[in-house]
Amino acid sequence: MKRILILPAVCLLLASTTWPPLNSFKDAVAAWNFADINDLTPENSQLNIHGDVKFIKLEGAEAEASKARGGDGIAAQFNGGWLDAGQGINEELNLTGKNVSVLVRLKPTGVNGLTPILGKTGNDQTIAYSIYFDKIGEDTYVESKMGSDDIAGAHVLKYKIPKDEISRWHDIVLRFNGRLSQLFVDGSLRDDEVTVGEIRNWNHSPFLIGAQYNSADAAKAEGPEQNRFKGLIDHIVLWNRYLTDAEVKAVSGVTELRDGKPIYYNEKYRPQFHFSAKKNWLNDPNGLVYYNGVYHLFFQYMPPNRPGAYKDWGHAISKDLVHWEQIPYHITPHKVWSGCWSGSAVVDVNNSAGFQSGKEKTIVAMLTNGGDPEAGLGPMCTQCIAYSTDGGTTFSYYDGNPVIHNIYKSNRDPKVVWDDVSKKWIMSLYMDKDYDFGIFSSSDLKDWKQLSTVSIEGVRECPGFEPLPVDGNPANKKWIFSGANGDYVIGSFDGINFKPETKVLRGDYGMNYYAAQMWSDNPDGRSISIAWMPTQHYPGMPFEQQMTFPTTVSLRSTTDGLKAFRMPVDEISKLYTTAYVWRNAKPKRGNNLFNKLNGELYDMNLSIDVKKASSFKLKLRNVSVSYNAATGILSCGGDAVKNGIVPDSRISLDKSKINVENNMGMAPLKPLNGKIKLRILLDRTTIEVFANDGEVVLSSCFMPEDGNKLCSFSASDDVSISQAQIYMLKSAWIK
Repeated sequence: MKRILILPAVCLLLASTTWPPLNSFKDAVAAWNFADINDLTPENSQLNIHGDVKFIKLEGAEAEASKARGGDGIAAQFNGGWLDAGQGINEELNLTGKNVSVLVRLKPTGVNGLTPILGKTGNDQTIAYSIYFDKIGEDTYVESKMGSDDIAGAHVLKYKIPKDEISRWHDIVLRFNGRLSQLFVDGSLRDDEVTVGEIRNWNHSPFLIGAQYNSADAAKAEGPEQNRFKGLIDHIVLWNRYLTDAEVKAVSGVTELRDGKPIYYNEKYRPQFHFSAKKNWLNDPNGLVYYNGVYHLFFQYMPPNRPGAYKDWGHAISKDLVHWEQIPYHITPHKVWSGCWSGSAVVDVNNSAGFQSGKEKTIVAMLTNGGDPEAGLGPMCTQCIAYSTDGGTTFSYYDGNPVIHNIYKSNRDPKVVWDDVSKKWIMSLYMDKDYDFGIFSSSDLKDWKQLSTVSIEGVRECPGFEPLPVDGNPANKKWIFSGANGDYVIGSFDGINFKPETKVLRGDYGMNYYAAQMWSDNPDGRSISIAWMPTQHYPGMPFEQQMTFPTTVSLRSTTDGLKAFRMPVDEISKLYTTAYVWRNAKPKRGNNLFNKLNGELYDMNLSIDVKKASSFKLKLRNVSVSYNAATGILSCGGDAVKNGIVPDSRISLDKSKINVENNMGMAPLKPLNGKIKLRILLDRTTIEVFANDGEVVLSSCFMPEDGNKLCSFSASDDVSISQAQIYMLKSAWIK
């Protein structure tokens, strides 16, 4: 499908088939046309030749194409040699600031492994900028790296070149404007990434063409084991400014810029109604806030080539909790305080922090700036705030950060809520000491005082602490305190101390559930939660990890005491297509009630009578959901995808019972009036089972089996399906 970038009218007016003038890149920092070793700009950063490099005259169409793009019809031919220009005459090759562009026109004769084209390189902590080819298996990529001291590591953009196009001429443009970096290949935008800050300008390696250095301190180019560029380079140009769209068209030899980025969200293992980032690593949900008709979902986001401490808060928005749009406005690591670890956000309705500057209420994000002082990555874990005065699009760091200095080790993950009783902002914070959490209060979100400490056995990290109505009664509220593993206690909070009134209860019995958080400021009073589903990597996917489907959380009285129940938000009905209904159905041997179900995506509601039964099993593709009435155990099994984090000690299932039928979670479950109620959400790689109206939940990921879309129900004698409503779902991503 062809996608065309919509260009502002002012850019269209700048377009000209005569730009740039022949042999003229006069406003560039450096420009080499390879008629010889000279730079076309007044600085004249002359090149030094190492090994086999020759300057040759292009003929025919190749020469014409060169001249049309500002070249001179002469190219450098590389055959194992390379060129270097040092730092430039006045160190001008140390590009500076927030506006940078790099152009190279080339024709490789072949690519074998990592093949450098140009750059001021080093390791990922010192790299300034580079463009290179990389062959991984049978695939060949053109990639760029750019370093910023605002964010450790390097920003990587990449594009897989079709095999039949590798040895053609290519016009490659990398541009950066202090907020976003973009990689164009042959006039098509192939990749982009949020890239905040200024380009790293102190790299001490010489600018090389056709080779690179092992590190910033290396004395010479890498040895024979490094694949050097082989082929032709027509011209290379460096600017300390951001090329306009019209200029990118001109140097690329095209009349229109195309959006050639991958079409995400229909990959083989991509969940179709569970949120995942377009690409790269995702984990904890952060900063969940509702404002002015929009749900904001921030999340831990990790582009490649970053140290572990330097995560962003990625950002997605939705109006219905089902259809999400990932937007290129992140909360990125601060130059001083290191990476953006987990946290929360609130709408400061009464402007208690004093940040509001217009009609929009301020959204204040409270986050841990995680650090590693020994590695030079900021101070150890402090709590900081960033605020938005434009409805959550952009955020600024508070000048008075940190608002809470480091207390103990990696204390982290602030969760902030408003307490109507004390009229204070209340924060819960993991103290990184056994199972301790600190409770703090503030009147203005800036000055915080620790009130007390609470310890919840077996619970660490990512606290959730908020009041919920009991049995739907807003006049009777209890506070729920949960941790990253989903376990929780319910109790009372007097504005200073939290007093648990239940034992520690299990929040989720599946194998892929972590760091749940609730949205703040919901207009309809619902308590809506979402969690990370940590998994191992699905092969060949541009993304890693996903979220659970959003659920409503409620406190309900049961015969076993007060418990938290979770059920999918009603908005999932927006995805319903075909409906299947059964009532009082008795499955018989050899007669599959569900033989019409042949899809991937389902929302299933079942009520199963087990008064006289011993067991039943739902087979959903290569996943099973089973119930054993004799033991009272609900289990889920299949080709599990393991938890992608350190195993939680609370998962203490009887290993003697774990086999292919129950390796995705098991839970005790009592029938209600002789019936088991199941609500099952089935995605491409995900199953979430909500039993007895959400009293018990199992959230797990699995590896789907190619071509298996079989659904079936089998049971012992005397089992009947009192009622079943099964809806096939359409994708939330594909229109």
